[in-house]
Amino acid sequence: MTCPRCGGAASFALRAADRNRTVTNERFDYWRCGGCAVLWLPEVPADLGRYYPPDYHPSIAPHDLEAAIAAESSRVELLTRRVEPGQLVEIGPSQGVFARAAARAGFDVVALEMDADCCRRLERAGMRAINTAAPQDELAQLAPSRAAVLWHVVEHLPEPWAVLRALAANLEPGGVLALATPNPDAVQFRIFGARWVHLDAPRHLTLIPFAALRDEAQRLGLRLVAATASDDVGRQLNRLGWERSWLRPPALRPQVRFAHTVGAALTRMLGAWESRGLRGAAYTAVFVKQAGG
Repeated sequence: MTCPRCGGAASFALRAADRNRTVTNERFDYWRCGGCAVLWLPEVPADLGRYYPPDYHPSIAPHDLEAAIAAESSRVELLTRRVEPGQLVEIGPSQGVFARAAARAGFDVVALEMDADCCRRLERAGMRAINTAAPQDELAQLAPSRAAVLWHVVEHLPEPWAVLRALAANLEPGGVLALATPNPDAVQFRIFGARWVHLDAPRHLTLIPFAALRDEAQRLGLRLVAATASDDVGRQLNRLGWERSWLRPPALRPQVRFAHTVGAALTRMLGAWESRGLRGAAYTAVFVKQAGG
């Protein structure tokens, strides 16, 4: 087995079940590159859509929508502090909460989403939505973009490296790419392994170490300008990892009160250690396209 990113030799890493949602009893084998340490699922299910149950994109009640949009302000600021509003491509916007926040900040949002119902909701909100499972193909047809975002999406993509190449090609010089993704260098992953809630087999197809993403981006002409595992969403996902990774399946079942108590305690005990370096459950990285890139 060779790495789809760097071509390095890879070896079997772990076998995981769908512990989070128990859609299937199948087991899924992940491999890890000996060079860049990318972890991926070589045998992507042909019917990947069936592993996303109907409640995967939960509806947001109208009275909760404004608060959800406001909570995206820090992510919008990652872009606005570096570029003026223009065309923004979001891959995998789901219900479109960030897309709405970006639109209010003046961005012309183009959403690339594989879920047809999510696309209809985005269109009703006045945004352009393209229903596709191959965003790299659609990106090649778009006009140059000022910004692009993937908020916990790159790990779901069957061809993440092709999508990153297409995004880099689509960005204007000086344009911004921001993404967040689970962190395979996380302390939690080392402890829980196949039980880690953010492995999320088989929906998460590729877990990318920060160093591998940084190096790939640099090769594509994208310069790293910010990286953190301690932003608001990162801290929430860190707590979720401590709450749910030790539970019996389905780990994401609702109303497990004692899990919240355990998760809060572990977060307090280990939070300072995890905050040193990029050891949290997820990281966010921001890149700027260099002139001539």
